[in-house]
Amino acid sequence: MTYNLTFSGEIETCGVSIPVIKEEFRQSNILGCKVVPDGTPTVDAEIVLPVYANCQTAREHLISVCTVLARLGCRVNSRCGLHVHIGNAPLNENVTPAQFTGTSIAYSERAGGYHTDHADPFDAVVIKDWMVRYTRMQTSRNGINAMLPESRRNNRMCQRLDLNRLEAANTIQELASATHGKFSSINLQTWSNGTVEFRQHSGTIEADKIWAWMQFLLNLVTHTLESRVTDGTRTIDHDTPEQPFRRGSRVGVQYNMMRVAGGVSTRDIMDCTGCSEQRVRAAVSEIRTRVGQAAVITHTQQSNGASYGQGTDHTSYEVQTSWTEQTSGTTLLPDNNIGNASIWAGIPDEAFEYWQNRILALA
Repeated sequence: MTYNLTFSGEIETCGVSIPVIKEEFRQSNILGCKVVPDGTPTVDAEIVLPVYANCQTAREHLISVCTVLARLGCRVNSRCGLHVHIGNAPLNENVTPAQFTGTSIAYSERAGGYHTDHADPFDAVVIKDWMVRYTRMQTSRNGINAMLPESRRNNRMCQRLDLNRLEAANTIQELASATHGKFSSINLQTWSNGTVEFRQHSGTIEADKIWAWMQFLLNLVTHTLESRVTDGTRTIDHDTPEQPFRRGSRVGVQYNMMRVAGGVSTRDIMDCTGCSEQRVRAAVSEIRTRVGQAAVITHTQQSNGASYGQGTDHTSYEVQTSWTEQTSGTTLLPDNNIGNASIWAGIPDEAFEYWQNRILALA
């Protein structure tokens, strides 16, 4: 399946006032842009680009914007950034990138917005994969930081995310909670407007640099969609860990007792741990949270041939050593079929060489 994604950007500049830029855009017939204050000291203007889809029309429009900014004498400093928004949903199949981009440029009030031309938003699994892949290689050799100037590698306006918190998140809300809010390398506060914001790139008015970064991010997203996730129903095999708790702890002893076929009764656990019946049940809940709800089976007193009131002796709990799960919706592909997690996977050779030369120049 081909995914036509939409994207936009915010170019921060200094040295030329907002009214001057607006007037030059008007005289040069540059449509679709908004020129607004940024609020950051020494940043004089923020140019909000229209929402593009990936086509030559978009690139030509970006070039025309940057040409005007350069002609006016706009500059960038270490406080300036380039923020790129990637749409959180693809275009509908009946809308071409050129059609969408042309309409978006013509109607500036649509810039930065979310349009009825889009399909449903991507699942959290997709967004999480973008965020994890980006963050995992942010500080690694030949990673994101190496692609950008020193001023953007440890910047409070685009703080690095915590990989462990991202890995533990499973919903858009949980992923948003795993960020630093707006001032994150990847910002989800723009989700309700239909985008995910990437904030780490340095300020620039060079169209080639802006377009290269946009294409890099689009590839990051497209590779996830085309090579790392799948829709529909499938079967996943799971194994439970041999011991996820501290050895010798009461919950650790209970966990070991439960990892037998048919499980172990509440009474036996109470005898071996000295815990109350209530605490045994609480530990079962803790175990479910740690290894997954589906991994833990409760064998009721009725299934064991007993009647109500005999649960202490006849209710048993079992942790399965392995089990299968039927899933539906978007999921990551299995390990033997999933695409490479590298940020460079899927990058065309010419773009890869561009970034390697950029990394060498910044070293």
